[in-house]
Amino acid sequence: MKGEQRLWSILNDKLDTLRATNRLPEAIRVAETVLDLAKRTFSEEETALATSYEKLGQLLDQQGDRVAAKAYLLKAHTILEKVAPPDPRALFRSARRLAFLCDNLGQAEEAIRFYEKAIAAGTQLEDLPYSDLGTMLNNIALIFRKSGRQKAAEPYYLHALQIYEKQLGPDHPDVAAVLNNLAVFYTNERRYAEAEKIHLRALAIREKVHPSTHPDIAQSKCNLAVVYHSRGDYARAGELYRESLKTWEEASETPPPDYEIVASNYADLLRSLGKARKAHQLEARARKIRRGA
Repeated sequence: MKGEQRLWSILNDKLDTLRATNRLPEAIRVAETVLDLAKRTFSEEETALATSYEKLGQLLDQQGDRVAAKAYLLKAHTILEKVAPPDPRALFRSARRLAFLCDNLGQAEEAIRFYEKAIAAGTQLEDLPYSDLGTMLNNIALIFRKSGRQKAAEPYYLHALQIYEKQLGPDHPDVAAVLNNLAVFYTNERRYAEAEKIHLRALAIREKVHPSTHPDIAQSKCNLAVVYHSRGDYARAGELYRESLKTWEEASETPPPDYEIVASNYADLLRSLGKARKAHQLEARARKIRRGA
């Protein structure tokens, strides 16, 4: 047994070297050998066996075979759940990996289950970056929104906001990003009063911490304009659309696609006011600027 454990360790070192040098086909072959050896050497409740399943799963995922990867990663996670005492860090990494994999495969319910497991394990780790938990909470909220379960999404946005504010304070740009996501959610739910309040807070933070030409400021002004546009307050909406377009133009000679979205929104507003010619001119100008002409 000792000899097999030593061989397993040697092969693992070789496997890590192959992964580090991106020799993927050879790494997969060695990973399969290491797993066969691990099955003979370790019990179903040992971390070493989980590690072997996990490494092969990661390599298959890297190769693009997500379905095959999932089977190995699931086996690794099952073993980790049996290990005593439990290792929260290993459980967090395993569950997070499975959550992202299931999410990419479009397996929403499984993705949510593993995101929840990862969050539960991650909250036990004092050194876990706030962004890790925030990203997963945001992903769960997005899954709920895409599946038409909007009300179920709200607690996850609020939880993410709570984590960011606790870690960073109320005026951090990352807090503004979470506020922006929450406010967009409220806009989509036609909860315009809440959306306006939160977008205003996000904009205030961004104007405080960024230069006036920062893209985040342009984004916030456009999103706030959408709220006013939706409520029929065309004067305030138009003003903010214009400010957003100006900010994008000052930020870059060739603004990103978001710039054209702002122009399109403003053009829709102008058409609703009977200003079709001005709307057409605005969209043509935006396309010209986007092309760098």
